This record gives sequence, C-alpha cells and structure tokens, in this order.
Amino acid sequence: MASEADPRDDVIGRHGGGSATASDPLLGKVLGMRYRIVEKVAKGGMATVYVAHDMRLDRIVAVKVMHQDLDEEGNFAERFVREGRSAAKLSHPNVVAVYDQDEDDGVAFLAMEYIEGHTLRDTIASQAPLGAAKALAYIEPILSAMTAAHAIGIVHRDIKPENVLITTGAASISQRVKVADFGLARVMNNNSNDATTGNLVGTVSYLAPELVTESRSGPRTDVYAAGVVLYELLTGRKPHSGPSPVEVAYKHVHEDVPPPSKAAPGIPRYVDALVARATARDPELRPADAGVLLRMVNRVMATLSAGIFDDPDLTADLALPRAGAPDQGAQAGADSPARFHDESGSETTAVLPALGLSPSGPSGPAGPSGPPPGRPPGPQGPPPGVGLPAGARLSLSEPEENVRIAPTPTQPKQRWSMPATWRGPIAIGAAVVAVALVAGGLWWFIDGRYERVPSVAGLSKAAATTQLQDAGFEVSANTEFSDTVEKGVVIDSDPGRDDKALPGSTVEISVSRGVEEYSVPKVKGMLADEAQDEIRDMGLSVGDPIEKFNDNVPEGHVINSQPRPGTLVRPGKAIVLVISKGPAPVAIVDWTGRSADRAKKSLEADGLKVEIEEEESQEIQPGTVLSQSPNSGTLPRGETVTLVVAKGPDSVPVPNVVGSHKDAAKQALEAAGFKVKEEQEDLSLGLGYVTRQEPAEGEAPYGSEITIWLN
Repeated sequence: MASEADPRDDVIGRHGGGSATASDPLLGKVLGMRYRIVEKVAKGGMATVYVAHDMRLDRIVAVKVMHQDLDEEGNFAERFVREGRSAAKLSHPNVVAVYDQDEDDGVAFLAMEYIEGHTLRDTIASQAPLGAAKALAYIEPILSAMTAAHAIGIVHRDIKPENVLITTGAASISQRVKVADFGLARVMNNNSNDATTGNLVGTVSYLAPELVTESRSGPRTDVYAAGVVLYELLTGRKPHSGPSPVEVAYKHVHEDVPPPSKAAPGIPRYVDALVARATARDPELRPADAGVLLRMVNRVMATLSAGIFDDPDLTADLALPRAGAPDQGAQAGADSPARFHDESGSETTAVLPALGLSPSGPSGPAGPSGPPPGRPPGPQGPPPGVGLPAGARLSLSEPEENVRIAPTPTQPKQRWSMPATWRGPIAIGAAVVAVALVAGGLWWFIDGRYERVPSVAGLSKAAATTQLQDAGFEVSANTEFSDTVEKGVVIDSDPGRDDKALPGSTVEISVSRGVEEYSVPKVKGMLADEAQDEIRDMGLSVGDPIEKFNDNVPEGHVINSQPRPGTLVRPGKAIVLVISKGPAPVAIVDWTGRSADRAKKSLEADGLKVEIEEEESQEIQPGTVLSQSPNSGTLPRGETVTLVVAKGPDSVPVPNVVGSHKDAAKQALEAAGFKVKEEQEDLSLGLGYVTRQEPAEGEAPYGSEITIWLN
C-alpha cells in the first residue's frame, strides 16, 4: 500500500530521509527570529523535518514544522505547541531533547536535538533477527526513556522502530539509542480525548487493542507497542499483517501476538513469556508502565548473561496472570494518537478515523447492506474472520488508509424492572458482598499487597541482588566496615529478614568492606602541618612529633613516620612524625696564631662561611691568624666566621745613600722606615763613607733591613 509520507518521518538527524528542493518556501527562512532553515531532511504525514542553524547559540538543530493543512479546525497548532512544552520537560540521555517550541506567522514548529545516525528500522532491516541478548540490549534504553516519560505523566503513544534513532560514535548500545517524537505525545492527565472527534493518531502495527476499540491510551499502550518492537527485533517481522490497515487493527483486537520462538527457534521460553506479558490484549494483564516492564527486562537480561537458557521459575513469574488478578499498579488512561500501516516496511504518521471494533463482537459482516446515505458504494463489513459490534458497518473511502466504523440506528430496548420479592434477598446479598469486599480490601491494603523480603545476610552481593530481584524488589547497596563479616558479603538488609515490602520497592543491602584498616600515607618531605592534615583525613590520629637534626631534609619537613608508610593500622592508631630540625650546628675551633689558609679550608668544610680581614703587623708573619670571631661555641651551618690575618708592611722607596757618610746614610734610611746594617769593605781605610748598599734602589717593604758597605 503506497503512502505519501516518507518512511523516516520524525527522524531528527541525517538518516536517509528527504532532500532539499529549491521549491520549498522555508529553505533559507528564519523561524522565530532564531532558526535559519538550511536543509530538508524528511517529510511525513504530520510534519516536515529540517536541519537548521540556531543563530543565537551557534549550533545545528533539527526543526520539525507542522503541516499547515492539519490545522483546518484551528486547534491542531495549539495542541502541537502545547505538547512541545510538555516534551521539553523530559530530560533523559535516551530521549531526543526538545529545545524550543514556537509559532511564526502560522508556522508551528519544534526545535530539537540534531542526531547523526540511522533508525532502528534500518537495524531491523539489515540485522534482524538479532537474537535475545542483542534485542533486549536495544529495548532496554527504549524502556528507560519511556520510564522517565511515564514518571512525569507523558505517554509517547507512537513507539515504533522509525521513532528510535541509533546515533554514531557512542561505545555501547544503551548510549546510542534515542527515542524521538515525544513532541506528539499527550499528557496523561490531559482530559481532551480524540475519541470525541472520531479520530485516532498512531501506527496500525503497534496499536494496542484498547486504542482500536475505545480510543483509550495510557502507559500500558506504550508497553504494548514496546512489546511489538521487541517481537520485531527478535524475529525480523511484525506479529500481525494483512492487506489493509483495518485488518491489521482487527488482528490486534482478536489475536494474541505469537511467541517469537515460533519464527526464530532457540529463543528461551522466558523471553516468549516476556513478549506475551507486554503484548497481552487485556491491558490489565500488561505491566502497569514502562518502569515495571523495564524491571522484567533487566531480570531477563541478567539471566541470559548468566548463561541460563531454561529457567522455569522466571518463565512462571513472567507468564500472563489470571484475568482480573492484581497486577503491578493501576491502569493509567488517556486518549491516544495513531498512524498508518505500510506492509512493505516502514510505517508513517497520519490521522486515522476511530475504529469502533469490539474485541468480543461476532465475526462476519453485520448491518444493512449497501453504503450509508450520501456515500458512494464500497466494500461493506469487516475482513473475513474478524468481528464488529452488532449493528455496525465498515466503509472504506479513498485513500484506503482512511477507515471509519460507523454505528447504524437501532431500535430502543424495553426497560426491565426487578420483581419486588427479589429486592430484600438481593439487598442482603449485596450487603454481605460489600462487607466481604471491604474486609478483603482492608486485608489487601494492610497486608495482602506486600511481599515477604527474603533473608540475604551472609550471601555475596551478586547472589543477594539476584535473589531480591527474583522476589520482585529493586536493590540498592551500600558498604560498611565489619570486624566479623568477610569483605564482599552482605551484613544485613533494610527491610530485613521476614519483613514485608511492596513488590517493586527498593531493598537496601549493606555489604561488608571487611575489617576497618587504613594504610599509613607517604608523607616524607611534606611540611609537618600538611602531613598531619593528610593523616587525619585518613581517619587516623597524630601523636607527639619527634624532632631530629638532618643535613638533607629542610627544617620543619617530615623525615619519616612511625609506623612506616604503607603499614595497615586500625582507626585511632597514633602516627608519630619525625620532623627535621635542619642541619646540626658546627663546633667552633679557634685558629688564632695558625695559618689563615688552613683555617679557611677547615671552616668551609664544616659548612660555615669565612670572612677575611687583613691587619698589618711587623712582628707576626704574614698569613697568620691574628684573631677570630667567634672563636668558641657552636654555629648553625651557613653562618659566618671572621678571621683577622696578619700582613707585611707596605713597600716604600729606598733612599740612595752611596757616597754619604755613614752617619748621614744611616739617618736617611731610618727616616725612610728601614733598619740599617753596616758592613766594612775588605780594603777599608776607615774613612766611614758608603761605597755601596743593598738593595740599592727601588722599593722595599717598610721596616725591612738595608745593608750598607763602608770604606
């Protein structure tokens, strides 16, 4: 059956949808003074999707523009915008985010997250049947997104592979799956109902029976659609098919979804049971919402991952309960949208007149033959083997997707009145039944709805989690130290052994971390205050420190700890830090009267600095230490010792006294600061005149000796 809608309607990203055309008036236009339309991606029955540039935040977004011909009655655009606001409240990693909604000159649009990738329909077409483990890996993030929506009162109402996007680049399946089209969902507490207009909005292959017969939707209709998607992933085909949408709708009402193992042998029986539970025709027998189904799926995935392919207990737990028996939560109801069906593969969205199909009506055509007044002749009656309410007829119009079931006039029925003699016994019986119902209700409310929590103390964390989940509870875990329970073993649970709790509620288990011990941290080289803070942060105490001189560790830093780093100690154990006092002080040696060179070398070798001061001395040999400061006690390394060192007299000019009388020569030399020594020439005449001197000229140290020779 052909359809004008592109099979990739509602795909928010590049998934092989439509292409840009020069005739599209929106291309290049700016919507809401913010979104410049760049490229057309896909066109469907209700909206067209474009790639747009968000000029305010400089990012690429997807813009879904409502078809204006759907707004003939003037309320579709208002609903479109209102539902966009509802979808914007939904924030979840597996949901295509709705950023904005607005209307611009009669054009209603949603701005949404732009996704690169493909649809789940593409995955089914290329890979299905996927096998149980991989199929559940895809359905788990879909249910996670639906759970978040149901929690805030939003029903998707059109779960199908075309509305599930698989992004590129993410590592795991759960990170790659994103559910789109929440922008067309209805809020559960919205009192408006499309049934009043006679229209449904949805996709025929995924319509729950109550949507077909009553136009009634809620979380359980989403659960049904998810079950059909799971069936497709497991088998590669839809559970019901037919030559027309109405026949497919009839099959959803009158036929169970078959076990997937019939089409794909090897699927475990508990997976068959899971699909049957999710697609039960009676909505009361389905999981109450996506969260309940998600817990069932997680339990099945855990069993598969453990390598268990035959689990009679799990199969029994997932099997359909007796009709009318209490199930997980009350049914939530709301009106519902619907979509067209295309047996060639993908299905797209359009408005479908309501199908008044009774799940219990008789089979075969009913009602008068021929078309109703004012309508052209056409096929009459339901498809062979399916039922209509008494007095109803089926008419098809062009195109054949638009199907309407219209009631025909019937004669008013005679009212029946109860005989007076029956009224007393019936009243008594009714009172007894009422008392029994009240008593049963009280029992159910006080005790009956609760399940006993199994004892898990002494089990491993994994075993305890499995046992509690098998009993129908959620599990959260915390850890605590224990001197008596081995590490990794459950100490206790809350609620505890033999306590009762609501199915699906959370049981908190306390898992042992073993004996409470801490490793002494490595603090060598740290400042003492920082080391003490780190030790206290570990839950240990700090003892009185020990101070020691150390040539290598700066003063105030940690030399080591007692016990040594890495030692396991119990809480409260005092850690003693050994703190450096810096290098040990140097004992001072008095070098007075000794060589200044030796003194300097010795003092510097001890880590002291040496300062030299010279002082002239005629009596002490130059280079000798005249005095030292300090000359006793101790000094820290790096301090200064001052040495006063003798030096010889300064050099002065030597007077030339040759030819002078000895008395005059002696007087001149002594006046210049020299000492005079007299020597007689070998052939001296005794005259007393200086014949030569040594040194004869130039300079000589002040106070040095000058020798003169006399004739």
